[in-house]
Amino acid sequence: MTLRMLIWRELEDREITTPAEISAALGMPAAEATSLLTRHQWREGDVTRLEAAAARLGLQVPVQVRA
Repeated sequence: MTLRMLIWRELEDREITTPAEISAALGMPAAEATSLLTRHQWREGDVTRLEAAAARLGLQVPVQVRA
């Protein structure tokens, strides 16, 4: 499972589904949060932003997922 998938699962478990709710949960603008979670091509800084989002949600990310 990827870090992105872990974040999506956590959001779904918390019933956080709208762009505004996702934005508030991840602490970033709605467009940035949605793009980060849905884009198909990685951009510089994406992993750092995903790790920050996971930490904000209180997720314990296994080492093998981070790599």
